[in-house]
Amino acid sequence: MKLIRSKKWIVIGGAVILVAAAAAVTAMNAGVAVESDAVGRGEVTKLIKESGTVESESSITLTARNSGEIKGLMVEEGKRVKAGDPLMTSDGTSAKLDIKSQQAELSGLQAQYSQARELANKNKALYEQGALSYADYTASNTAAKQLAAQISALQYSIESYSEASGAAGVTAPVEGVLTGVFVKEGESVAAGTPLFEISNLDDIYVKTDVIAEDADLIHEGDPVRIYNEDAGFFDENGTVRKIHLKAENKMSDLGVNQKRVTVEISFGEKETVRLGSNMDIEITIEQKKGVLRVSDLAVFEKEGKNCVYVIEGSKAVLREVETGLEGEDYLEVIAGLSDGDLVILSPNDDISEGVRIKTQEQ
Repeated sequence: MKLIRSKKWIVIGGAVILVAAAAAVTAMNAGVAVESDAVGRGEVTKLIKESGTVESESSITLTARNSGEIKGLMVEEGKRVKAGDPLMTSDGTSAKLDIKSQQAELSGLQAQYSQARELANKNKALYEQGALSYADYTASNTAAKQLAAQISALQYSIESYSEASGAAGVTAPVEGVLTGVFVKEGESVAAGTPLFEISNLDDIYVKTDVIAEDADLIHEGDPVRIYNEDAGFFDENGTVRKIHLKAENKMSDLGVNQKRVTVEISFGEKETVRLGSNMDIEITIEQKKGVLRVSDLAVFEKEGKNCVYVIEGSKAVLREVETGLEGEDYLEVIAGLSDGDLVILSPNDDISEGVRIKTQEQ
């Protein structure tokens, strides 16, 4: 009985193997389903992709000249100002009292000068009539000149102290748009604290950092695509305007320390973009048009050589190819393929020489 049972299981096992083999043969005859693409002529573009930030060429930051309380804010972010426009009044501190004292002294000197000048003019007339000596005349004239010099020096001192102390408030040194108001009314600040940022929105650009090796491939004037999909902004006409010389150590988003070079990108469109906005950029460093090309998804490395699987007579045929420019989605074909050849995209382990192929169109 045991012997019979063993033979029975052997027969069943053999049947399972035959069924599996038959299924494999059927699948092979049916063909492995693949995606394919035709080799053809077109454009091959090599890009460097990075992200950057919108900056202004002429942004300036005004800082507090001394410590104190913020009073008399007169502007808000987004306001356009001209050179000399007041941004903040003075806070009425002791500096302002010192200036008032100096101004009182100035008024006294000006009164003395007026009297001295009047005396000098009278003495000149007396001297010309022979009623006064030359020494007395020159003495009165010298006294008037000395008072004039003291007035000029004190006026300069008042202006300099007023500006240095902030007692005269804060005014815009240039024309532009207030892109930053960093303080609030009643807030206490220390000397050197940023108060305002003024920017020229007519001179904005994108600042980005690229790996040093990539920077060597970039040239001023290279075309750039600038975009922010979330904001719906697309500029197809940007250009590289400046490549900085020095490479600096910077941390990547993945936490890797890299040597990177700053590159400045000019906008091609006139549309206003918010300062500080993030932008994605694609720098075209090389481009060929009308060349024979193959999808990069079809090319793989085998024994150190670039290869593809070409579909010939519904079968996969391994073929070595020589490639040129490696673009973003396509590779230039130098040799090994012809216009119209059908290649398998992303071939997996099921694909090998001679395997029957079933394309999605079949």
